[in-house]
Amino acid sequence: MKMFSKEGVEMVDVKSITREGQRLVIKGKVMGAMSTTILVHPQDCWQAAQLLGIGVILRLPLLLFQGWRAARRQERAARG
Repeated sequence: MKMFSKEGVEMVDVKSITREGQRLVIKGKVMGAMSTTILVHPQDCWQAAQLLGIGVILRLPLLLFQGWRAARRQERAARG
């Protein structure tokens, strides 16, 4: 998963998200150069949920479905 600035510059390339005990472990590259491992604790997840707000949280299932559908279309197009 890649995240871009509004100018289109790649900021973060997430390679994996796993669970280690109660923490999430996110591995990736920042700015295309620096490999990093980010540890996210349960309280950090709660703070992220507060940043998102109820409107975005309620919209997440639809966003996930739309992303799945778009990825499926891309896979089909790549196969021919």
